[in-house]
Amino acid sequence: MKDNIGTETVIHGRQWGALHGGYFSNSAIASPLVKTIKNILIKSPADVVVDLGGGTGFLLSQLRAQGVGDDVAFVNVDCSEAQLALSDGKDISSVCTLIDKFKRDDIASKDSRVLFVMRSVLHYFGEDGLSPLLCYLRSQAKAGEFFVHQTASFDNEEEAACLNVLYRHMRTHKWYPTAKDLQRHMTDSGWHVTDTTQALSLLLTSEDLSQRYALNTNDIAYIRDIVAREFGEMKGVFRLIPSGFQANLHYRIYTCVAVSS
Repeated sequence: MKDNIGTETVIHGRQWGALHGGYFSNSAIASPLVKTIKNILIKSPADVVVDLGGGTGFLLSQLRAQGVGDDVAFVNVDCSEAQLALSDGKDISSVCTLIDKFKRDDIASKDSRVLFVMRSVLHYFGEDGLSPLLCYLRSQAKAGEFFVHQTASFDNEEEAACLNVLYRHMRTHKWYPTAKDLQRHMTDSGWHVTDTTQALSLLLTSEDLSQRYALNTNDIAYIRDIVAREFGEMKGVFRLIPSGFQANLHYRIYTCVAVSS
């Protein structure tokens, strides 16, 4: 994962909260995911909530603010020291490591019950890395434990292909599946998807993407033209504007439970 972050470290730290119109630091936008996690904790109490790739710890801080009790330990696992430096150490423990390398023993005692959460991370592992990661996460969970993640996935193959071409030309290995394909990967990796709900889509502007992926004006013009030629404008997914383009990542919240092997 760390290799796939690439140029993105430039927006880690205090700049992160303002990125993409503040999407990842907005309480209202995070609310559906926070509500889903709270409901799982009511039905299946956990001793530890671990946010995999949790960045600045925003999601865990929202859970605490929404009344998740003091008897639940919060652990933020992320490979970026700049992101973890902004986490509130009083309420959130930080583990600086890759999420495909972390060990359950690093975050919880032997008898603890763990709830795994994640927001907008799976795409970092690319098409070839998705299943190995899901299998690894399953190896760190006990049967019956939950994994709640908000992940970008699309209704059909054309929409997913459009965004994947866009990201490939931004020189990143990120990859987005269809919702159907993602559920298949989850099942094959030992996770049973019990529920999916929509989350607010993320508006991507070519201006923000230029900053995030170190793209210049010529890069944006090239990407704009090549995606437009292959896919045209696609309602709710990709559109042209005079200065470049806009796209949307369509997020869903997946509630999954580890099945017995």
